Amino acid sequence: MNALKGRLGLVVAAVAALAVAVVLAIVVLGSGEKEATDLLDRAFTQPIGSADVALDASARVKGVQQLEQPIRLQVRGPYRSGGSRRIPSIDLAVNLSASGQSFSGGLVSTGRNAFVEFMGKGYEVGEQPVAQANQQIAAAAGRQRGLADFGIDPRRWLDDPRIEGEEQVAGTATTHVRAGLDVGRMLDDLNTLRGRASGQVGGPAPRRLSAEERDRFERIVQDPEFDVFVGKADNKVRRLATVVELDVPEEDRQEAGGAESGEISFSIEFSNVGSPQPITPPRRARPIRDLTTQLLQLFGGATGAGGAPGASAPGGALPAPGGARP
Repeated sequence: MNALKGRLGLVVAAVAALAVAVVLAIVVLGSGEKEATDLLDRAFTQPIGSADVALDASARVKGVQQLEQPIRLQVRGPYRSGGSRRIPSIDLAVNLSASGQSFSGGLVSTGRNAFVEFMGKGYEVGEQPVAQANQQIAAAAGRQRGLADFGIDPRRWLDDPRIEGEEQVAGTATTHVRAGLDVGRMLDDLNTLRGRASGQVGGPAPRRLSAEERDRFERIVQDPEFDVFVGKADNKVRRLATVVELDVPEEDRQEAGGAESGEISFSIEFSNVGSPQPITPPRRARPIRDLTTQLLQLFGGATGAGGAPGASAPGGALPAPGGARP
């Protein structure tokens, strides 16, 4: 079971790494098809200064009782870039459902302060820690490290990108580009990233995938594809999405904790791009240390409590960003 969780986590991390690389445009993705390549080149050099963000991710595994029900993550809310001066301003509602229960919270940043919302209450990180983070961001402006500094080239991950047509995304006309994902190349680069990043942050190096584990991933992950939707009027990304199908060969199922098949999906959509996005911090927020204490009590002493406090039935509505605050 632990082996399965570790492998599933690595697959999720790999998919998330690809999505983050595209969203942040750390490098420009390329392809063999000139028209699709040119479109992606234009799109990923266009920053998204502000938008309403909708992120959805889910994972399920057949053959493992604890993971038969999908694990779902939803994030909704406004975003404003802090540029190269400060952390972004956000007001994001977060909902996580797993094992038949749903947990809700929120993340808020004004650019000068940050807050966490949990179980209907707000907790303040504080202006001083945020100011220190902003100083580091400003100091790093103009010398930020990209993935290429760590030997990572996401353009190698995409095979045969092609234009699929035009579609409406959040009320905006977009061009749809689809590309295959070369899992082997991606895993090779992520192994490289693990090795080189460890020297930058100190501490022991994270464990790299063995050749056997890498081969097993390639057998399990079935022909993933990646979809990008680019606004026709402004060449800005409006939606990114991928669905990764997992098919575990019979000879690998024992090592995978009995898993037979599964699916991991991820999408992020940007609407109202360029429009002013209101950010509303919670009122009467408590110090963040109060939340730390509460979490230690909640998860440290919840054994046998019959369910975590604050959990709700599955399918509950995602709390609206900027809604009622404590």
